[in-house]
Amino acid sequence: MKKKDILLIICLLLLSCAPTVYYVLQGSLADSSQTYAVITVDGAVYKTIPLGSHSGTNMFTIQTATGYNTIVVREHEIGVVEADCPDQICVDEGFISKPGQTAVCLPHKVLIEVKADNADEPDIIPAR
Repeated sequence: MKKKDILLIICLLLLSCAPTVYYVLQGSLADSSQTYAVITVDGAVYKTIPLGSHSGTNMFTIQTATGYNTIVVREHEIGVVEADCPDQICVDEGFISKPGQTAVCLPHKVLIEVKADNADEPDIIPAR
């Protein structure tokens, strides 16, 4: 191997990392002041909470026919901290704050989804 071969390999490695760097920077530079959480229970919107302008800590409980979920909103994030479902996956998911992240409790049919006004729509191929 010659010096030019090594230089070519290094350049190709750096170019292969460029898309990852682009997407990481694009996500971290997004405006978080326009993020909000949409909570749906059994497919119906239960509550919409602005996360970008939220300060302090709020806690509330969603009671369904199959159980309850205690949700905490703190600063710019939201998460389930207590639930009476058997698997506790919704509690283990922790707090979410970035657009596109979700927290789900399937036994209670509770979905928390973080969205942003300025976020691009996901790439979707419409079905006919």
